[in-house]
Amino acid sequence: MANLAMSTLKLFIGVISGSHALVADSLYSAKDVVTSLIIIVGLKISKQPIDQEHPFGHGKIEFILALVVSLILVLLTGILFYFATETLLEGKHTAPHLIALWTALLSIAVNIFMFRFTRCVSLEINSPVVGVISTHHMADGLSSIAVALGIIGSHYLGMPWLDTVVAIGEALHLIYLGGDVFWNAFKGLMDTSAPKETIGEINRIARECSGVESIEQVRTRYVGQELWIDMTIGVNPELSVGSAKVISRRVEEQLATHIPHVGDVGCHFYARPGSVPEMVELKQDILQLTSEDSEEKPEDR
Repeated sequence: MANLAMSTLKLFIGVISGSHALVADSLYSAKDVVTSLIIIVGLKISKQPIDQEHPFGHGKIEFILALVVSLILVLLTGILFYFATETLLEGKHTAPHLIALWTALLSIAVNIFMFRFTRCVSLEINSPVVGVISTHHMADGLSSIAVALGIIGSHYLGMPWLDTVVAIGEALHLIYLGGDVFWNAFKGLMDTSAPKETIGEINRIARECSGVESIEQVRTRYVGQELWIDMTIGVNPELSVGSAKVISRRVEEQLATHIPHVGDVGCHFYARPGSVPEMVELKQDILQLTSEDSEEKPEDR
């Protein structure tokens, strides 16, 4: 509702005051309205339980929706850039009314508050889509700051074209923002692994578990808000299968406890090469027999 109100207000004031930058700024808030609607649907779907058709859950829907948001950003950017560039080339510039400045200042205050709030929520639930909203509020705040500076420059520095230049700058920023959102969503859909810091923490926790002699493999991926971990550990080959399974379960419990937002952990064990007396003796006997057979002459066979 806040984004809808701010978008409507900035569009109305931008039109009546003659501020191209404020009209462009209203598009920032308008795309946040669309984003919020998509997120409501996305979170509802992603929270559905695992079923036969979706054994890994429904979390990927958040990345798909983030892709949709990025395409909306690109579309809005194209429209904004076209009209702002056309206005600049025509050279018909007038300084906006100062009411646009007060609207921009109000937008700055609202977006700072919304950024802090959504940022806390995104970190708490580890939601990529809510993180996108947080990023958008920061972008909206920076956009409104640019609008305010452009209006001040148009009035007090004798540069009425500055308002249009700010609108073009906002379009370029939207291109960057849309590309960043698209890339992050793409990485999520392609099962990109967790950051190196997280993988390092996973290795550290696993190594501290009693009975773990090595970390053979760690694979991670994000399924929406949740981190899924699949790893293989090395254990003493003299242990029984039951004892090795106990060690694996202990690793799973420690990772689920200490790594935030873990959705699933699978820990497999691998009999690390070691000295099992019976196997060493058997191997030596086989090598000896093989050597004796190779030394036999053809006529002795």
